Amino acid sequence: MHNPSPDFAGMDPGQAGRGLSEWAEQLQRKAETYRGLQRELSKLAVTETSADGMVRVSVDAQGAPTELTLTDRARAGDPARLSAELMTCLRRAHSTLAAQVQDLVTASVPDSGDDAAARIVASYRDRFPDIPEGPAAARDSRRRPPDDDDLSQSSHLR
Repeated sequence: MHNPSPDFAGMDPGQAGRGLSEWAEQLQRKAETYRGLQRELSKLAVTETSADGMVRVSVDAQGAPTELTLTDRARAGDPARLSAELMTCLRRAHSTLAAQVQDLVTASVPDSGDDAAARIVASYRDRFPDIPEGPAAARDSRRRPPDDDDLSQSSHLR
């Protein structure tokens, strides 16, 4: 199934005809597989909640946020912490989405060497990488100082 167009040269006409029919059937099966995969991918949605339950973020199959829920406690919380929780939930939702896409593609496309399937998974993994866990992740999630190019810190914008 890897060969996009089989070489029928040198075959007798009957053999070439059977080969062409078989190739067309393979293409039809592959197209149906990908139509089914597309239907299943479009149904994916992921929701992640912060450890304290104060923030909940949902994303659709494309990774676009579809829901953002904050509890009443969020109003009284530290804005920087709230922002960090929102981004953490969004990143976790994206990472979970990429993992679900990989699982769905693996289950739906029987040919593990299929380039199109690999490109779908790679596309999601590139856009939504796994988030690191542990002390290094905590250091990276701390607030970083503003860049010199960050105009929001300029006095004329306050």
